[in-house]
Amino acid sequence: MSIFTGAGAAVANADTTRIGGDLNTSGALVKYDYTRTHTFNGPITIDIDDMPSTYLRLGLRNMKIAGGPQFGQSIQWNSVGRHSWTGVRKGTRFALQGRMGATWFWQRDNHWGGTITY
Repeated sequence: MSIFTGAGAAVANADTTRIGGDLNTSGALVKYDYTRTHTFNGPITIDIDDMPSTYLRLGLRNMKIAGGPQFGQSIQWNSVGRHSWTGVRKGTRFALQGRMGATWFWQRDNHWGGTITY
């Protein structure tokens, strides 16, 4: 498992970072450890450009609470594209968690990637 990091600015006072990781081909949840802080009053947006073999489902974990429970709804990508979580308060510490649909042994692409603006 990995999460790529980098920095830039896409929205006033927002951070934009390249992210990605590996998922379990069984469809089991992966909890990524890299913590970020929402830096502006606006949505957290992820633009996925690298899909695993099946769908990609990502959620946000609240890292200010022990155990990092998920808050809000998971978002599912069936193809490349952009989705957002709205209503996340500025200053919220979060990490990602994700899963993909279970695959057969010959469908080994379990990597995903994209850009997050937070």
